[in-house]
Amino acid sequence: MSKADNLHNPAAVKPKARESIHKTTLDWFGQRERGKVLDVPAGYGHLSLKLKEMGFEVTCGEIEPEIFKLPDLNCVYTDLSEKIDAPDSSFDYTCCVDGLEHVANPFRAVEEIARVLKPGGYALFSIPNYANIEKRLKFLWHGYLTKPVSREKFERHGKKLFNLHISPITVTLLDFILGINNLEIVEIKENAPKKKQYVLLPLVLLLKLVDSFSSDHRKKKHRTDLTLHRKVILGGNNLILITRKKQGVTGIISRCRIP
Repeated sequence: MSKADNLHNPAAVKPKARESIHKTTLDWFGQRERGKVLDVPAGYGHLSLKLKEMGFEVTCGEIEPEIFKLPDLNCVYTDLSEKIDAPDSSFDYTCCVDGLEHVANPFRAVEEIARVLKPGGYALFSIPNYANIEKRLKFLWHGYLTKPVSREKFERHGKKLFNLHISPITVTLLDFILGINNLEIVEIKENAPKKKQYVLLPLVLLLKLVDSFSSDHRKKKHRTDLTLHRKVILGGNNLILITRKKQGVTGIISRCRIP
């Protein structure tokens, strides 16, 4: 990680996720009106602490609350595959950094996050970017989205599935899960672009050229608005999705144009 990503001094609580994800997340929150935030999974508490220092009212949830290191913030046990212990429409913002790929039931996790979010509120998610051009070529070569997990690795991690990437979620699948919970993607953010991918730019341009000759039906079917989005196909190892809960809408929402 670069020195520019260092958000803490050596004595402070460190991010459990990539520091660049926390930095991008905090930069976005810094432009928002202050309100109530649910940070889940909260990890060691780095993001929660920074949000509190920025003036947000923070509630912390973590499946391993014993790893939470902030004595001045309460962290409650939360299994996103089951239920968030909060009433409907409780929060102005929810923040799920590097969480969905670790839960056994990401459908349930998003459903619960959407339930506790106020209509018009924002939910931020970060997930691995399986759709950048580098990952696509690696899939072609290796045949998997995320690295295989061995029995030995499972045991080294205390036989706890949530410490492993057990639910590799693509951006199109996540968009579907969001949609059936009345959350729409309003922005895709980058945390750490991989400049070396630009050597593959001719291949990306070829894919875009082919897509330009496709019918609207085919583009919609294959969601090339997402899969060929510049911040996706030329993005880094992670995607940060800013979503907003629709007001007064039930069922699957319509897709919007993503900036």
